[in-house]
Amino acid sequence: MATTLELYLEHQIIRGEFRDEEGQRAIDLLNSAASGAIIALTNAWTASLHYQAAPVRLHTVRVRRPQVFLVVPGDNAPLPPRRFRTGFSERQPLRALVGLGPFTVAGTHYIGLHEQPNVGTLEHDPTGRFFIPITDAVVRSQFNPKWTFAVPLLFANRGAIAYTAPLPAEK
Repeated sequence: MATTLELYLEHQIIRGEFRDEEGQRAIDLLNSAASGAIIALTNAWTASLHYQAAPVRLHTVRVRRPQVFLVVPGDNAPLPPRRFRTGFSERQPLRALVGLGPFTVAGTHYIGLHEQPNVGTLEHDPTGRFFIPITDAVVRSQFNPKWTFAVPLLFANRGAIAYTAPLPAEK
């Protein structure tokens, strides 16, 4: 099977199909050490974040994971109930803004139940995940203040987080 992913790099977006395995979530595969430091996409294209130009077809592309600031999955299929998910760990929500290269992302992060609920916990992930989920995310460009979008879910490259700031709790 394949799921569509949009990879946001410093100056471009690369969109393509990511080969996944039955029953595996895209974030689990992105975080897998077995996948190495490469994210491979097929039926891909790339577009500039700075210029209005037609996308360039890449067909098959290999992207170095450290160069990816955030990933927006095209398929947000609901997860099965917790009791059927292996490796599930209970988390608590934390509203925060993170700086990822030329982007800021405001949204809800998820930290362990026994971690202190402050933005400092986003700087270190004891599970060693490369990408962390952010829900109800609003992405803004530092290059163009008019460039913004909202998505229900994205994956942020934890190693690329340059700064964090708390957000007020939603009412």
